[in-house]
Amino acid sequence: LSIYTWLLYFYMHPVKSIPHLMYDRLAECCRRKPKSKFFNDLDANQEHGSCFNVSHGNTTGDNFLHVHRNALMAHSGLDEADLIYANFNNKYNQMPYCIVVDHKWQSVVVSIRGTLSLEDCLVDVLVDPESLEDLGNQYGFDAQGEYCHSGVLACVRSIMHDMERHNILDSLLKCVGAEYPHYKLRLTGHSLGAGCATLLGYILKQKFPDLRVVAISPPGGFLTHRLATECKSFVTSFVLDSDLVPRLSVATMEHLRNEILDLIGRIKIPKMQVAKTFVIHGLRKGVAKESDDPDSLAIENSEMLHPKDTAQLQTDFHRQLEKFQAIQSERRQRRGNTRDIALYPPGKIVHLVKTGERSTCRDSISKIVTCCTSNSGYEYTPVWADNKDFNEIVVSPTMAFDHFPNRVCLEIERVAASFGIDTSLGSTESDRYQGESLREHRLF
Repeated sequence: LSIYTWLLYFYMHPVKSIPHLMYDRLAECCRRKPKSKFFNDLDANQEHGSCFNVSHGNTTGDNFLHVHRNALMAHSGLDEADLIYANFNNKYNQMPYCIVVDHKWQSVVVSIRGTLSLEDCLVDVLVDPESLEDLGNQYGFDAQGEYCHSGVLACVRSIMHDMERHNILDSLLKCVGAEYPHYKLRLTGHSLGAGCATLLGYILKQKFPDLRVVAISPPGGFLTHRLATECKSFVTSFVLDSDLVPRLSVATMEHLRNEILDLIGRIKIPKMQVAKTFVIHGLRKGVAKESDDPDSLAIENSEMLHPKDTAQLQTDFHRQLEKFQAIQSERRQRRGNTRDIALYPPGKIVHLVKTGERSTCRDSISKIVTCCTSNSGYEYTPVWADNKDFNEIVVSPTMAFDHFPNRVCLEIERVAASFGIDTSLGSTESDRYQGESLREHRLF
């Protein structure tokens, strides 16, 4: 969450966020805040000084109020000395990311932001598969005949260039005199950032064989099947219920479009009546907690729709639909077979499936206010899923909101807590002392 900086921080804490961030900036003006220990060592050892060239200590791309950095620290709960580097520049094919030290888990963490700006949306729509053979040859992994989302590939090249230019990871983990040679490398990201983290995992796996990747709500049209499944040993993905993005690809969007057009053509009652039925059914489900009865739904559908193969074919709508389908078929032939390459979400996939619902007044009010898009009161169960299970878009009131990073992370934390895993933020002094002790023991 922290790499989404002030925008998500304000969304989650609309009352306290602005005073908190302004106070942090004023406090910073009144005292000199320490650089990270890593940067202090770089200042003392000029042989490493050429590794970095950032505009404000250990951050670049922030504004004069430093709200990005301050929000990142408030989100993560980490000490400022544990923030090694953060690049907040957000341009076309350039994703913000940060590198922090987590002493509690004895890890160096690279966190990559997902889609947030207009530039990111432009990257998202670069859905044409692009060959990974050149990247595999450059970094030493087998990508013969493999493809990935072209927008993700461009962002990964930009991030990798920035990290290589600063030599950050080697200076932290690998080179002589490294600060944390006993720590592990962990990569994580959400949405577009999850795809970048996975591809970076393939690139860095040769140098850091014990790295792990946590991909939160990764894009569906991302990797060809072999690479999407071969990374199961080091990539774990999390998908919340009916989240749209892990199911999103050219094939699934075209299938959904065709299904919707076919459904519109089969409607035999006024469209306004269909809309009223939809709203009333949603209110019953959200407020009265009525469950879906398959028999009742089948009867309602038969009253609203013609049977699938017997709809009237001589209407203006159907004649226009036939012309549209002919044009689309011609376009597919013209663009070739590249877009027909099947792409999948990566790694071992944990699907958080909605299995229950609490019935409280607060949950009902939340659903009314949000038009049933809130997941308040829902209970989720983690189940293993196959990479091919997300080959169809699930139409649901929460299909877009299940992708929100704060919502996904909250449910992941609840599941982790149910297994007795500590989900508290930040690192304690004891964690830092233990990390330093292990480092000294390793040195001697």
